[in-house]
Amino acid sequence: MARKSEALQKMRDQKRKRLLWIPLFVLFVKVLVIFRIQGFDWYEAGSGNVGAGLNLLLEGKFIPPNAWLGADGENYIEGLAGIVNDGLYSKEDKLSYWPAGYPILMFLVLSIFKSYFFLFLALIQSILYAVACGFMVDELYRTRIRNFALLIALLINFNPTLSLNSISVGYESPVVSLSLIAVALMLKNFRRNRSRFVNRESLLAAVCFSLASFMQPRLILIAIFFFLIWGLVQFRLRLALLFVVYTCLLSFVLPGALAVRNQVTHGHLAISTNLGVTMNLGAGSNATGGYGGGGGVDCPRADSESNTFVSDQVRVRCVVDWYLENPAKAMVLFWNKSRYFWSPWFGSEANGTMARNPWKINHPFNETIKTQEGANLVLGSFGKFTSWTWMISNLTFLFYGFFLLWKLGGEERIIGIVAVTFVGLNWMTSILTIGDHRFRIPSMGLSLLLQGIGFASLFIKKRNRFTGSSAKVEWQGVRWKASARTDNLPS
Repeated sequence: MARKSEALQKMRDQKRKRLLWIPLFVLFVKVLVIFRIQGFDWYEAGSGNVGAGLNLLLEGKFIPPNAWLGADGENYIEGLAGIVNDGLYSKEDKLSYWPAGYPILMFLVLSIFKSYFFLFLALIQSILYAVACGFMVDELYRTRIRNFALLIALLINFNPTLSLNSISVGYESPVVSLSLIAVALMLKNFRRNRSRFVNRESLLAAVCFSLASFMQPRLILIAIFFFLIWGLVQFRLRLALLFVVYTCLLSFVLPGALAVRNQVTHGHLAISTNLGVTMNLGAGSNATGGYGGGGGVDCPRADSESNTFVSDQVRVRCVVDWYLENPAKAMVLFWNKSRYFWSPWFGSEANGTMARNPWKINHPFNETIKTQEGANLVLGSFGKFTSWTWMISNLTFLFYGFFLLWKLGGEERIIGIVAVTFVGLNWMTSILTIGDHRFRIPSMGLSLLLQGIGFASLFIKKRNRFTGSSAKVEWQGVRWKASARTDNLPS
């Protein structure tokens, strides 16, 4: 019996290791793509001067070699040029309007690789994404949802929008990678049953969120809830709260450093100044919830304020006040923003800043839109029906996947709770700011996990969906009653 068990475990280990070939294969393909991207030789044009080369690149020649530009690619490069020319405390507007974290990380890569900057930026982001996918799938295979591990590996590695973004100049792909690594670290901690208050996995997860929040500050809110769930699972309430405090303090180090930078540079302790502007675009009597449509709230106090940091804070208060004073209109806008958040990348319902999405650019239907007949098809009644079917199906599979994990209990329930929390908070930030389908990318890795489980479960018999025994195996890593294993495995 023992030999049979050992043989079974050996076979599972071999299957688990074979799954790691998927991110490696995708990485190899992306490396080939990276080396085929031809662009403007910015370094040579600047005669070897990094700052001069970047400035020439910004003079209308937005074609960097070995990488694509994301939605805000030029703005990040402009911020990078400011750091190169004037140092870390540059007063370049792009370093205060948007968080300066991503340009600072770009500067570190630039300092090391010089003329090969774009090449290594794309390579580093692609390698990070491959590691994150491999680590996540490896931990998932060790749970009772291992029968879904192959599908999840295929989804997160071959999803063209999510995977190809690692070749783009933009924060989205690194944030997705760091989020997946943080969740995988939590699962590894549970698997090893480490009950120590301070442990390696939680420290590394806090570093991941610190880096992610350095590039996109709204990840701070997600970090708080993530570590709260983790703490409640492993510790009693008092220790759980202390766990949240120490992990969140570590997570706030790098975004806090951005606030200090802006304090030194501009005299105000703030990470960025684009929150009020973004919220204002999505509010007001004439707003649609998306871009365009004459959005905006009258805010004389903000308009008369010359300091952009103070103006941003005042505008946020004006928008919040408008929502409270106009609840009916606010609900309509919240609905529209939800539609746009979940909208396809193109078509009749699309709304957002994904015009440079590599998948959208190369999608066969994108060429169809360029003809009148194709535009009528994609943007007409058929296109609306297809878009709405796509959106409803995505949400249905997502919540069904969460329901299955919740019903299963144990660490699988925790996976479901963490994933739906990531997605929900990311969705909420779009509702409170502006509807943009690009905003859902940071949580796409975990939303695909839930959607994959929900979709695949329709074609798998109940008794074959999950493995292991919940009744006979007591998982010692869980203290939170809501996450206790259940007897819901089909016999």
